[in-house]
Amino acid sequence: MRRGGEARWVTIAEPAAAGLDGGVVDVRLVVARGLVPSEPPSWLPLVADDWARLRAFRREADARRFLTGRVIVAEHAREVLGDHAGRLRFVRRLVAAGEEKPRYAPAPGERWAAPVPDVSISHSGEVVVVAFCADADVGVDVEQHAAFAGLDDAALRVVLSAAERQPLRTRADVADAFTAKEAVLKAVGWGLAVDPLRLEVRDGRVTRFDAPQARPVSLCRLEEPGEASASLAVAARA
Repeated sequence: MRRGGEARWVTIAEPAAAGLDGGVVDVRLVVARGLVPSEPPSWLPLVADDWARLRAFRREADARRFLTGRVIVAEHAREVLGDHAGRLRFVRRLVAAGEEKPRYAPAPGERWAAPVPDVSISHSGEVVVVAFCADADVGVDVEQHAAFAGLDDAALRVVLSAAERQPLRTRADVADAFTAKEAVLKAVGWGLAVDPLRLEVRDGRVTRFDAPQARPVSLCRLEEPGEASASLAVAARA
């Protein structure tokens, strides 16, 4: 067993919807169903922004979820790049349009010409999911059904369109709809920094996406045991 979680491959068989050539796109998915301790291991390469975020967490569980994701990302770099992994960092960019999702980048003073996978991280409760894709940009989202207990229609209107809300009957339905939408937004690099109402997902497909960041995206549901929903999306590299 890996220190950060269990790994498996997921194949998206209809990538043409995302503007990708070829018959399939393979995504490596690592799922941790438990959290690492709140104290970072000495081997884990953290940047100044990571340390600032750790200090800002008020709850220990939030710090543990964050570190579990970073451990999985660092372990993957070690497996794929071997001794070269130490020359990479995992960083987010803050630009005028908002916060982009974190990506692998060369360490200060280093250059890196080899292709590196795109990465997406999601967590809910004690479940942390990280997706890696070498051939496309990737987005993943997981949500515990309990997180949607007590949400009224007014709260859902902030995220889901009328057409998306209409078929929802249970918390699982809401979680399915939410994870599909956020996986798409993560695949294009921005997550909920994009107004989610600019995107509509129905029956597992993007039916409308009129934000400036829009790109063709292919989407699939992930089977998660227990009371949780998860979705995975890929988009052609920007």
